[in-house]
Amino acid sequence: MKRILIASLAGCLTLMAQDPVPRPAPQLRIGTATLSSWRGHVVLLAFISTECPHCQRASGVFEQLSHEFAGLQVAEVAFNEGADTAAFRKRFGLSFPVGVSNTDAAHNFLGIARGERLGTPQVVVIDKAGVIRAQSERLGSPILQTHDYLSALLKSMGAR
Repeated sequence: MKRILIASLAGCLTLMAQDPVPRPAPQLRIGTATLSSWRGHVVLLAFISTECPHCQRASGVFEQLSHEFAGLQVAEVAFNEGADTAAFRKRFGLSFPVGVSNTDAAHNFLGIARGERLGTPQVVVIDKAGVIRAQSERLGSPILQTHDYLSALLKSMGAR
């Protein structure tokens, strides 16, 4: 019983290590754009590994959503070493920007302590005022990779 309680407390502490949502989105550069330049749009941002099959599949969903919602800005940030974002965009037919960053920058943006393992993709949805309204859990949130859930969320945030 004592071990279960300790394990439960450790799990709670791990979950608490992530910054709460909603919160203002930190500044971020994605290629030549900055996140703040998209104020007034709902932003769907994903931190990915170009080699991750979950990220590749989610990128297809994000591309579809980018065509369905005129007021939506989609962007991805690859943080795996040696990421070739031009090849990734071409291979998956992506029309939105895909930038490159490092693991520390991803952790900082996501509000997760450096050194903590991240599940990919890490999906963040930011409202028109620049406030993070939804974010993957540290080890990932598959629901934030599905078309139906994201479509309903985006509609509720005023993306049309």
